[in-house]
Amino acid sequence: MKPRLFALALGLATCGASIAAPTINVDVLGQVRNPGAQVLPADARLSDAALAAQPLPSAYPLAAAWLRQADQLAQTRLKAGVLFDLGQIEERADRDPDGAQAATALAREIDSMPVTGRVPALLAARNVEAALSQNRPLADGDRLVYPPRPATVKVMGAVAQLCMLDHVPDQAPRAYLSHCPALAAASLDDLYVIQPDGHVEKLGIALWNRSPASTLAPGAIVYVPLQASTLGQTAPDLNEEVARFLATQVLDAPGVSL
Repeated sequence: MKPRLFALALGLATCGASIAAPTINVDVLGQVRNPGAQVLPADARLSDAALAAQPLPSAYPLAAAWLRQADQLAQTRLKAGVLFDLGQIEERADRDPDGAQAATALAREIDSMPVTGRVPALLAARNVEAALSQNRPLADGDRLVYPPRPATVKVMGAVAQLCMLDHVPDQAPRAYLSHCPALAAASLDDLYVIQPDGHVEKLGIALWNRSPASTLAPGAIVYVPLQASTLGQTAPDLNEEVARFLATQVLDAPGVSL
C-alpha cells in the first residue's frame, strides 16, 4: 500500500504544479496607492496593472509612462547614433562654429538623459480598460510610472540654455521662444513639440510654412532644431532622431529612479 500511496501523492503534487497559473512581475511607481511590484497573471494587460496600482488624484495620466526592457536596446542605439552625429558636427567647428556650439550643448543634454524603454501607451486606468486596441499585453519586468502634474514647459535644443517656463494655457509653442533665445545655428522654419504622452509633432513657424494653431500640455518639450545647413549631408535626419529620443523620456516623479 505504501508505494501506491506515495505514487498517488506524487501524482497529486505534479498535477497541482502543472495547473499553477504562470505570473509576471510589473513595477508600478509614482503617484499610486499601491506602489511597488505587482504580481499579475501572465496574460495581464495594461489595465490590470493600472487598476491594481490605483493612481492617486495627484497623478498625471497624460504623462504616465510604460517602460519595457525589450525596447531599451533600440533606444540605446538611437541615443548612440544621435551623440555620434552631434560629435561629427562638433568636429566641423572650423567651418561652422555656430553649429559646433549648438551641437556641443545639445550633446551634453542628450548624454545626461537615461535610456528608459518607454513606449507610447494610454495609461488612465478606466480609459485603457475600455480601449481594447490600446489595452496591450504586459511582459515580465515592465514598469509603469505615474508622475505628478507639472506646471512647466521645457525649451531645449539650439538655444542659449535649457529653459523651464511656466505653462500658459492655449499659448502657441513658438511664443515660448521669446523667453528662451535661440542660437545662431537654430532653424528659423520649424519646431518640434513632444507632448507628455510621447506624441511628436513637427511645426512650421515661418511665414511660408506656418502650421495650424497648436497648444502644449503641461510637461511638454519644445525642441528647437538645428538648421539644415548645419546638418548638411552628415546628419540630415538628426532633428527627427533627437525628437524621437526626447519622446522616450519620463517626467520627474519623486522617489522614482530611472
